Amino acid sequence: MRLYFALLAALLPFMGMACDVCGIFLGIQPHDRTSSISLLYRYRHLEGTVPTALLTKGSPKHGDHIATTANGASRYRELYQVAELRADIWLSDRFAVLAAIPVVNNYQAVDGIIRADVYGIGDPLVLGRYLVANTKCTTTDERTVHRLLLGAGAKLPLGRNDLTYSDAEVGHDLQPGTRTWDALLSAEYSVRHDRNGGSLTTISRVNTGNADGHRMGHGLSTTLEAFRRYDLREDLKLMPSLGVYHELSGKDAHNGEAMSGTGSSTFFTHTGFRVWWRSWAIMGTFQYAIVRHLGEQMIPNRERVVVGLTYNLKQN
Repeated sequence: MRLYFALLAALLPFMGMACDVCGIFLGIQPHDRTSSISLLYRYRHLEGTVPTALLTKGSPKHGDHIATTANGASRYRELYQVAELRADIWLSDRFAVLAAIPVVNNYQAVDGIIRADVYGIGDPLVLGRYLVANTKCTTTDERTVHRLLLGAGAKLPLGRNDLTYSDAEVGHDLQPGTRTWDALLSAEYSVRHDRNGGSLTTISRVNTGNADGHRMGHGLSTTLEAFRRYDLREDLKLMPSLGVYHELSGKDAHNGEAMSGTGSSTFFTHTGFRVWWRSWAIMGTFQYAIVRHLGEQMIPNRERVVVGLTYNLKQN
């Protein structure tokens, strides 16, 4: 059985203080151009100290959740968890449509006091992807194989945006949904020779403003990784990978004006694995933040985890 590698994209263009439900994950498939159904779990941990004075000036972020502390700063801890059901359907040899529905749990504690712990349906997304180039091994001799996919789509404003905690509405960046139509663009390139290869993925998100005049910062994420495939048996394959992951978030805007103290750039280490057995595939990736450049209102990323289970609907 021959494997053709798409690639891993752990893409999470930030949404304000990094609501993970806004992200998508393009998981590798065990069979080239094969429709599949997947269940994914994503976890993101943010934690750090934010100057209280910056968050009590009428900012539409967390200003209404802050109590002034003696040292003039507040300790934030935020956890974003997403369970996502998705379908990746190939309509032809070159065109596929990915659709996903997330279920979200967003948690926030400030100075050790829980301020939000909400569950709800997030914004679904639809992404069309076109296979621009795909060289295939047509003989038993291994050769260099390339693959390039370009995509475009949108996040739909259908998720919950009115959840409360302790009888108070939580901040908009902690809600499962955003009430905005946002555009998604993707590019995925992978190359393989024999059992070794590499991949580069970049995904951008262009956000629009909501009815309150607030727009989350546009996002760009990039994953670069190297991998090696091990054929444990005819129907059992293992592929570990190493690389780096970068997230870039622009500044938020309110009524058309950029908000000071927002925006971020974060580099992560990236380790992952994939296992294929017949029509099934499992994957996991761990990313740890090592270098950050943050606006004063931004909470530092610590780590991120993605795991997934995929079933391929048919063999090629």
